Formats: sequence, C-alpha cells, structure tokens
Amino acid sequence: MKLLKAEALERDTSIKDVLTRALEAYFAERLEAKTIARMADSAFEEWEDPRDADYDRL
Repeated sequence: MKLLKAEALERDTSIKDVLTRALEAYFAERLEAKTIARMADSAFEEWEDPRDADYDRL
C-alpha cells in the first residue's frame, strides 16, 4: 500500500488512478502477447507436415 501511495503522490493523482492505469497496462500487454502468439501459430502452420511426426515425438 505504501508503494501505491508513493506513486500516487509522485504523479499527483489518486491511488485509484494508479491502480486503474496499472491494470490497463497489464491487460494491454497480455492482449498483445496473445495476439502475437496467435500470429506466430498461423505463421508456423505451413510447416505442419504429417511426415514430421517422428521428429515431433522426440
């Protein structure tokens, strides 16, 4: 709680605003990471080949 108060004082804002901004940033980063992961999955789909199954099991 001390950290939240200190951050609010430093930014001249409320603890609620500090928490709101922190949560927004957290969820924006998670959404970005999920989007990048989905993009990466689709990029590797072309490499899917049933003949590679033996290597996949290693």
